Amino acid sequence: MSFGSFEATNRVLQTTTVIIAVVATVVVSSTTGPLLHAQSPSTWVAPKVSLPDESVGVDGIVRTLISAFDHADVVALGEAHGRFRQEGDLRVALVRDPNFAKKVRSIVVEFASTTKQATLDHYIRGENVSPAELAQVWKTTTQAANGNDIWEYPIYPEFFAAVRDVNRKLPADQQIRVLGGDPGQGSNVCGEATAISVIEEQVLKKHGKALVIFGAAHFYRTMDKNYLASTGGDSDIVTTLEIDDPGRTFVVIPIGRLERPRPVAADMVPDYQKFDRTLKTQVRPVLVSLQRLPFREFTVEEFLGRTVITCRGPNGCVSAFKGSTLTLGQMADALIYFGGSGDAVGRR
Repeated sequence: MSFGSFEATNRVLQTTTVIIAVVATVVVSSTTGPLLHAQSPSTWVAPKVSLPDESVGVDGIVRTLISAFDHADVVALGEAHGRFRQEGDLRVALVRDPNFAKKVRSIVVEFASTTKQATLDHYIRGENVSPAELAQVWKTTTQAANGNDIWEYPIYPEFFAAVRDVNRKLPADQQIRVLGGDPGQGSNVCGEATAISVIEEQVLKKHGKALVIFGAAHFYRTMDKNYLASTGGDSDIVTTLEIDDPGRTFVVIPIGRLERPRPVAADMVPDYQKFDRTLKTQVRPVLVSLQRLPFREFTVEEFLGRTVITCRGPNGCVSAFKGSTLTLGQMADALIYFGGSGDAVGRR
């Protein structure tokens, strides 16, 4: 898969009409390739995580995410690659909470290459690593090789620095390890297969627990044929993990205002008032269960349609979820709503 900024998207469009990278996920392959089987909502087992009606603000969301580890081995925290201002703050607050390290010893991230795991280990343990050496952790990912600069956002090195700082206060046998989930440049293995292997070998087989941070689309529990056609055959992380460990992964995705991708001429404009009218709190962000009405019935086309686009058909670039009947409740276990106003939009 290919992820990146609108600027990267424009560069790609100059050379091809079949590969587009936008915000939280990838988009189209030039060949159909082997496709995944869409997972029916009746075939996955939701983890037995009890959620408040509304987990309010960064602190409230942190408490809920940490409590989720009491019932799940993996918390899959989807991101929009820095497009929401408080995404980075939330992740830093999560790892800095003293209760996090008591339950979780592994974090698997998309923004680090497996080829530079030794460098990342040295840095996270508090050893001397120069800024230039550390930058190779994300500069050697497949995303960097594709010309995407999303990992240059300061929220990513700030996250590594926060984990390093937390480890300074912990005994060596209780420290948190951050694991790269990207195969690195030149690899023939897809990114999602690499992440699955790391999670299974380094965490689940050792009876551990992990926070996994990737673009949200890597975690969707259910996919329709249009989305599958856009993936080029990559294996979805969560649905694959659930084959051997059903009910052990808790999936959280971000929702909030995103601009229409530049290659798309028109799409469904999300009505965020549907969230704002229903939520009791005015504080953003807020986490809610996707078993809760009316959120579970909101359509994927409306609220996720701007995260995945395809340019394969005769109508030019459109949302891969155009015309989809999927609902948010079929995609994840919970969502973090960052708001529908311009204030929710992140920065570089």
